[in-house]
Amino acid sequence: MFCTQCGKAAASEHVFCAGCGTKLLRETGAAPVGPIAAVSEPATAPVTEATSWEDWRETTNYRVVLGHPEVKALIADAAKVSKAGMTGDEFLKLAQPILDASGSGGVPMKLIAEIATPLYAKMGVKTGKDAKNGYATTYGRTLGAILCSLASRNQTLVAVHEGTDGCVVQAEIPSSMTTWKGKLSLTLERKAEGTLVSSAVVFEGQSSDWGRSKRILDDLHQDILNYRSLQP
Repeated sequence: MFCTQCGKAAASEHVFCAGCGTKLLRETGAAPVGPIAAVSEPATAPVTEATSWEDWRETTNYRVVLGHPEVKALIADAAKVSKAGMTGDEFLKLAQPILDASGSGGVPMKLIAEIATPLYAKMGVKTGKDAKNGYATTYGRTLGAILCSLASRNQTLVAVHEGTDGCVVQAEIPSSMTTWKGKLSLTLERKAEGTLVSSAVVFEGQSSDWGRSKRILDDLHQDILNYRSLQP
């Protein structure tokens, strides 16, 4: 007989392989499926990971939602459709030669932005928008839809803080041709009729975002409606 793990020959009276230590599978006429077949299963199989998970759709534990294999698969699918636009750095890189040619160069625009943006932020200069929407959807489903939205919009999840019957989600908004990086904050509250989501977008160091804050919140709302319907 041979070890099904390493292929080393073994005497019929041996219980374990002398080469790798795997428990030997006795020939019973059934072909082994693979290395796992070398270990006999107990009469009652243990509860597997797939069956031991708490229902992420109904839970108020954000850790269950973030860590569940089904949610991870949904997020991975959402990330595939991400269409990251031109960032602020990319825009400046393209614009710099034009400014240099026109005599407006000298100090790199990226350097100006890195100095001016935090300076304006310290002065309290900022722009943004907030919204509040209710969804006839469970907390877990709503949070799952939000995570998919962040992935599809190239918005980086920064932190999640546990709250009473809900949580606070914080994400970073990538820069664009009209704004530098921004902050997105979402507060989820479980209600009897579903989930209440309070959202806010802030761009510090800017006096205007040319409507980007509103577009981000509008897109988020539509994403929640769309992604919750894709959930199993």
